[in-house]
Amino acid sequence: MWEPVGPLPASVYWRRRFVAILSTVAALVAVAWTVAVLLAPPASTPTAQPGRAAMTAPQQADPSPAPASSPGTGPSSTAGEGSTPTPAGSSTAESATSEPPATTSEIVLPDDTPRAAVPVPPSVPVPPSGPVPCTNDMISVGAEIDQPEHRVGERPTLRLVVVNISEQPCVRDLDGARQEIVVWSGDGVDRLWSSNDCVNPTTVDLRTLVPGQPVVFAVRWAGRTSTPGCAETRTEVPAGAYRVLTRVDDVISQPAPFLRNP
Repeated sequence: MWEPVGPLPASVYWRRRFVAILSTVAALVAVAWTVAVLLAPPASTPTAQPGRAAMTAPQQADPSPAPASSPGTGPSSTAGEGSTPTPAGSSTAESATSEPPATTSEIVLPDDTPRAAVPVPPSVPVPPSGPVPCTNDMISVGAEIDQPEHRVGERPTLRLVVVNISEQPCVRDLDGARQEIVVWSGDGVDRLWSSNDCVNPTTVDLRTLVPGQPVVFAVRWAGRTSTPGCAETRTEVPAGAYRVLTRVDDVISQPAPFLRNP
């Protein structure tokens, strides 16, 4: 069986057998490799995610402890355990009863309440150069209060009334800093509140005052004391008898009395 039989030399038949054997072995190896590849589990390959760097060797944790917060810094110095931290910029020492340095609601403003004109002498012609400046003798200044009695805690309306009592129109600067509304004690000894203490607007306010036509300014008094510059704490004015006076420059009104009831 192994001896070559045929017309050709024996070496030819041996070479043919050797090539056939090698071909068969190569085919078997290829089949075995293909089967091994198909049956073997796929190898996991780390893939870098978009937007993130590929994973590298794990970093060593820093063995040095974190520096301790110094007194006055860090969250523990501003809020106790279980408390809510105060937002930056907010005040932690505000008092519910504290009074602001200035009470902007007590600004003296023009009052347009309708009222009757004041009788005056017949008007004279206006000079060609226009209305003349109002002298102190040409104006009157009055003080009014909306009601003669108020309860403590209410906000009475105080008024300053300017009237040209001359025979001709005139011009007067009614700048807020040149006028004032003041609350005094009933005997006129103690000055309790002034419209210029906490709010003192300075603006030029030139008015042409028509004879007999009132020009009125009003303020809603908060019922508390004040001092020049609003430097001291304001306190509630108790029940009692009081008076209000007004002025424009050095022209002072007659007092208007009123009561504050409990």
